[in-house]
Amino acid sequence: MLRTAGQILGKLYDRAWNGRHDRRVLARLVDQAADRATLERAGLVSIETDSYSRPDTLAALRRLDPDIFLVHTKFMVGPKARMLAPVAVIGGHPGITPCYRGAYSPFWALLHGRPDMVGLSVFLLDDGIDTGPLLFQERLPVVPGEDSHLTLAWKGMLRQSERQAEAILRLDAGECVPLRRLTSIPENSYFVLPTLTDFLRYRRRQRLAR
Repeated sequence: MLRTAGQILGKLYDRAWNGRHDRRVLARLVDQAADRATLERAGLVSIETDSYSRPDTLAALRRLDPDIFLVHTKFMVGPKARMLAPVAVIGGHPGITPCYRGAYSPFWALLHGRPDMVGLSVFLLDDGIDTGPLLFQERLPVVPGEDSHLTLAWKGMLRQSERQAEAILRLDAGECVPLRRLTSIPENSYFVLPTLTDFLRYRRRQRLAR
């Protein structure tokens, strides 16, 4: 309960500190109206669900007869859903796996004094959280005065999407996309939402990002 309260207070503090600037950066990075228009023109099928493991969700996915799943979600995609895409289930994470898995990866990397560990990973999903074999991994530069931990996460997700699309195009062309399997998962490499105390430590310890 105390940790949850600390996380709520931390998010409020961060939004008060960075919210206005972050919204300006997001508006420059993403044209949400144009994205919605593109999806509407494409006539894509939309399925709403609160779990990828629900029988009706699995049945709807099965009817699509997919070869590949491209995953952008904070929820687990279990084996029953993954097995419906026989070619690949391609996920991604706005952080460097396996060292920074879970939530707010740029925040934790910067708090630890590791701007070299700010970036993105594209991988095949497995039973773990951000532990699958790597297809691509890149570092992102931190732009002082512009970037916060959230803008770095957004930039990571955009670049992650480009790399996921590249993987699909290569697979569709019959190419092999090399994999790098993670041989070990470091201890204490899974992170959750920061608390107010974490945000105050972040503010004291680093000056590179907002």
